[in-house]
Amino acid sequence: MFNHYAGLVHQGSIVRWDEDQAFRLVCEALPAYGAYAVLRAGLGELAFLLNGAGLDVAACEPNAGRLNALGAGLAHLLAGNLVTNDRFAIVPDFVPDRVNARPFLGVATDFVFELPLEQDQAFCRKLQLFDGLLINPRLFVRLRETPQEQDEVATYLRSLGFSEVARFPREQMIYFARSSGAGHPAPEGPAPEGQASPGGAGGASDFDRLAARLVALAPPVPAPTPGTTWIERRVSKFDLRSALGDDE
Repeated sequence: MFNHYAGLVHQGSIVRWDEDQAFRLVCEALPAYGAYAVLRAGLGELAFLLNGAGLDVAACEPNAGRLNALGAGLAHLLAGNLVTNDRFAIVPDFVPDRVNARPFLGVATDFVFELPLEQDQAFCRKLQLFDGLLINPRLFVRLRETPQEQDEVATYLRSLGFSEVARFPREQMIYFARSSGAGHPAPEGPAPEGQASPGGAGGASDFDRLAARLVALAPPVPAPTPGTTWIERRVSKFDLRSALGDDE
């Protein structure tokens, strides 16, 4: 376990404030959904809370180190009968590529990657699978410190068929829902032999290839770099070294 998480264990504060607030919004303020996905689930804190509340949850995490920790946590909680296995799924990707129940809500309290996901058609298509999104606009796709940058999130999601429904200033989150009449993209099957899919040559987009690389080629999780703290590393821009296992 990284030193950062070890410190949280000793403090008895594994669940962050923003995750606690998102959990409360889902359970108390938002309409009920048939299934939920936590984007960049980390060690699964929020996803496990939602599952414990009786909800169907997919925990999405592309980072190999966190993914391994998430699986270990799930096994431990299953052994203690604290989560429901048939209502919890681990997705080794940025977002799910399929929907098991509708309506489908995505929750993103800290979804910063500093990668050009907004320009990737595969990523956009997968976001359109959701019926609703609960996000922190400051920490969506990339770090957005200014109000103008945060407003760009709403513009981007509107282009995908979402409308802003409610703002929660105290929780620093916004709830979006698919506009009335906005359809969902059909699930994509494999391209016929010898024919490339719309993602590009070989049937895979840059996004798909990146996701596969993150999952399959990431090295074992190293110890934190001596002389730096998690906070010092976290405030720096996320890069592929982090996605491949260097960041908690």
